[in-house]
Amino acid sequence: MSATTIPASRAAASSRSASRARLWLRATAVILAFFAVGHTVGTAVPRVTHGAEELALFRAMQGFRFPVMGFTRSYWEFYRGFAITIGVLQFAIAIVAWQTATIAGGEPRAAVPLAATVLVTCLGLTILSVAFFFAAPITMATAASACAAAALWYLRRQ
Repeated sequence: MSATTIPASRAAASSRSASRARLWLRATAVILAFFAVGHTVGTAVPRVTHGAEELALFRAMQGFRFPVMGFTRSYWEFYRGFAITIGVLQFAIAIVAWQTATIAGGEPRAAVPLAATVLVTCLGLTILSVAFFFAAPITMATAASACAAAALWYLRRQ
């Protein structure tokens, strides 16, 4: 093997790693976007599905109002506001994952800190989903974590 073959081989391997990282980050972004859509649709119009006790709870949350930093709010408004906020943040991290994939295509090393942030966020979503939610968010968060971990692994190979 000549001396020029080794750097070309390394460059090709580096390019493959960057392409794979980009692919995994795009997959992460798509999963997170689906997660955000599912969350947003699932919480957009809360419906009473568990009977009179749930209806009473919703009405109590809507009816109990209290002052907070110069505003009067209800528990229902906090519940709805946080649900919408979570959806916005889920879309935001999906966008960050997509943008990180773009960076990874041209400057793989520059994408490492952002990819690590995406992974930590996805792992946090996974832990919270397991602790507090059910199969759909657990599955989505776990899949996003796995994709983000694969992307970071390929980026670290640069």
